[in-house]
Amino acid sequence: MSLLIHIGYHKTGSTFLQKQVFNQENFGFISPWCRQDYYKKLLLVNPFLFDINKTRLFFEEKIEKAAKENLVSVISEERLSGSITSGGYNNYNMANKLYSLFPQSKILIIIRNQLDMIWSIYKHRLNSDLAVGIDEYLEQIQKDFPSFEPFFNFDYLQYHWLINHYQSLFGKDQVLVLPYEMLKDNKVLFLEKISNFTQTNIDTKINFSQVNKSNLYLSLYFKRWTNFFAPRICRVNSSLYQKINNSFFYRLNQVIENTIPKALSEKVENHLKEIIAEKIHNYYIESNQKTSNIINMDLSPYNYQM
Repeated sequence: MSLLIHIGYHKTGSTFLQKQVFNQENFGFISPWCRQDYYKKLLLVNPFLFDINKTRLFFEEKIEKAAKENLVSVISEERLSGSITSGGYNNYNMANKLYSLFPQSKILIIIRNQLDMIWSIYKHRLNSDLAVGIDEYLEQIQKDFPSFEPFFNFDYLQYHWLINHYQSLFGKDQVLVLPYEMLKDNKVLFLEKISNFTQTNIDTKINFSQVNKSNLYLSLYFKRWTNFFAPRICRVNSSLYQKINNSFFYRLNQVIENTIPKALSEKVENHLKEIIAEKIHNYYIESNQKTSNIINMDLSPYNYQM
């Protein structure tokens, strides 16, 4: 089966890959499904109603058509690695589901050093509806005390667990794990590894544009306070308040970016990253060492705790 399944993680360049690589037939890829297909058929389907045969047929029709055209079909959806707001509580079962459907597929996993990942997740939550500071947010993340409700937790970013599970299911040679930092530091090498893994022809000389530009923390700081007034019963991005709020802060972000010295903005962000570093301390050292061993790659040059 000529299928690549890209499961994320979140905040690791997924949109870039989806929009500028995996939908380029001249590179040898095709992604004929939309996000709603993934939600309806894989992510949000009632487990009691999940029909493995019907679901497999839904995807196989387009996979086989693409294979006849010498194209690799791609299922790319970062939520397959679990929701960042709920600690990825369902990622183990999702791996089993994907294997039951597509046991011959190849798996792509992109990871990111945990300090930057937590910082990115915090900013993502501020951009959505979070209304607490970094200290309070980190205090809500309990490392030692579990909860019956799925919240984000530090264990979600111990990558070796999920990587090990995918390798045990699909086979080590069928799973490619790359650090997001490689994409930032050496995009050509990053894309070459994906191209070699999938036996496709990604043109690494093409100038790929940035897809999602992160908002400055200073603008998100102000948005944090307006999030207090967001609807509490049903906080959805489609609500009128959210639309107005997001539109206003999109413009505010542009103003701050053009007026506030970059050095000041970086100083504030670095201070908050220091708080995160103090909170996680050495929590990920053992996991990162295991991850480095099972993917046969030294992660220390990318600032992973080792």
